[in-house]
Amino acid sequence: MAETMKQRLEIANLDFPSRDLGLEWKQVTPADGLEIARLIYRCERFDQTLSSVGEDDIADLLEFGAKGGVSDVIVGRGPDEKIRALAVVEVMPPDWEYARANLSAFIDPDFRGRGIGRALLRWQEDRARQLLIEEFGEDSTLPVRIAGSVEAHMDERRRLYKAAGFSPRRTFEVMYRTFDSTEPEVAMPGEGYAIVPWIPELDTEIHSLHLRAFSDHWGQTADVEEWWNKSRPSMEKRWSFVAISPQGEVAGYIMVCRHPARWIQTGVSEAYAELLGVDPRTRGAGLARALITKAMNAAYASRVQRFGLDVDTDNPHGAASFYQRLHFESAGEHIFYSHDL
Repeated sequence: MAETMKQRLEIANLDFPSRDLGLEWKQVTPADGLEIARLIYRCERFDQTLSSVGEDDIADLLEFGAKGGVSDVIVGRGPDEKIRALAVVEVMPPDWEYARANLSAFIDPDFRGRGIGRALLRWQEDRARQLLIEEFGEDSTLPVRIAGSVEAHMDERRRLYKAAGFSPRRTFEVMYRTFDSTEPEVAMPGEGYAIVPWIPELDTEIHSLHLRAFSDHWGQTADVEEWWNKSRPSMEKRWSFVAISPQGEVAGYIMVCRHPARWIQTGVSEAYAELLGVDPRTRGAGLARALITKAMNAAYASRVQRFGLDVDTDNPHGAASFYQRLHFESAGEHIFYSHDL
């Protein structure tokens, strides 16, 4: 008989990280929003991150369970009363395949090297265990996954995860094509397919296709759903397109987003393709190439400077080499770590 969640996850007690590390810990409040934003942006600039936290994401930190799950967020204030560290634990909405919690943290560069990161990660994992038991019940036998994403060049953070028993599960390569004065050529789909603008009336059909298109990718159904829910609010319709079959059905799509926080952080305007999906039954008709080139052409017409996307390095269809042929170059990698219990 499988062990219950209480047997696997229960901890004796939970305390904030020690004050001996130089920070006073408290639960986050809405009044902390501006300081949190400043801390995150400072960390992103120092770490030269591949992604940027947007205003909506920061607002979600201040509204526990904003996405339908449960969460806990604490901040650490230094002797000057300024927020110098932030830790987030988010239990994802139940999917009944896995009980999942995601972790993230930001530590002011001037306060690193003191053991704060190690203490925060310990608190995060213990808090995740508590929240998972509260959400799923002591008797649940669902497998548990506590996870976090780390950029490949952030060696210290990766060592922290490894020392805490986390293992790398998946790697996502971030790739960009920087536009020059040459307009990207649009590839035409074959076999009577057409590429059309994204219109709201197609949302339901596109969403259904999204679930089918990613059915053979790594992750659970809830992961695929989360990708959609996270990306859809930031979608830029000018750069997003749909492939329509000769029978008038949705056969593929590309969801391209506009992330203002990224522009501000890098000083470079960009379009970012968060999702590209093609119905498995239509592969071979050139829909992926037609969709990505159409989106790049539209972004170029908007005078953005580059076009980005990320690729699962274990993608079964050789996506990385496909994008290399379209003149995309690697900018770095995100590594997904998890502790499975």
